[in-house]
Amino acid sequence: MLFRTYTLSFLCSVVVLLCFTTRAYAGCADIGRCCSGKSTSCKFSYGSSRSGRVCYCDDFCQKSGDCCSDYESYCLSRAQDCVMTYWSHWSHCTARCGLGTRERRREVHIPPSGGGKECGKRMQTKACYHNNERCYNNEIAQILPSYHNRKRNVPDKYERPSVLKQIKKDSYCVHYRVSSIAWYCRYASPYHVLKVGSSICVECHDTAMNAEGKCAGSYTGMRSRWRSLLGRPCHGSWESEGEKLENCRCGENPGKDFIFV
Repeated sequence: MLFRTYTLSFLCSVVVLLCFTTRAYAGCADIGRCCSGKSTSCKFSYGSSRSGRVCYCDDFCQKSGDCCSDYESYCLSRAQDCVMTYWSHWSHCTARCGLGTRERRREVHIPPSGGGKECGKRMQTKACYHNNERCYNNEIAQILPSYHNRKRNVPDKYERPSVLKQIKKDSYCVHYRVSSIAWYCRYASPYHVLKVGSSICVECHDTAMNAEGKCAGSYTGMRSRWRSLLGRPCHGSWESEGEKLENCRCGENPGKDFIFV
């Protein structure tokens, strides 16, 4: 009778232990979490304090083989695919002129979990070619003091009459503000009076125009380069103070008025 009592007590203890272990080893339902990727905090501890064990409820546990017993039933059955926002608009071309790149981005709205589909790329790039009328700025403006313009208006006695009767195009002016200037310009007259911030007028005469009616380097709305044509070398950069003025003539003030060549 005593043996039967001990046997029954032992069996009940085993059943209780098995029930406790099974419930404790459920894991994912207990912590109520299913994590994406590899997360050391997404775990459940079970067993005694001395021989305690740990199981995980993250995606990586499928590779490491330490998933909790209810990972498949609790996590995989409620897998969440990654949800991303819409793509942003394409950015401006990185190149001011010529070949460059543009990019667009998107963000993760809902991260994947429970073995759901991973997120895609967050950024895309593509090539671009910035091309407008201001991109043809490889030419450096060559300038002279405006008093040289007098010689342009004197007819050449050796020219044929048909040449003299050609229709001339109206001159135009561009006002610039000097952005930079070489240090040795101080020895080049009349450029020696120019400083950073100086305002000058540059005239485009008919004889200096190309077939399109423009002078080389006469850019507006942007920063461009210039250099002296005669005398001591001098060069720098400038930025226009507005659009070109049609049918305009600059004066003959030394160091303030120039002509395109």
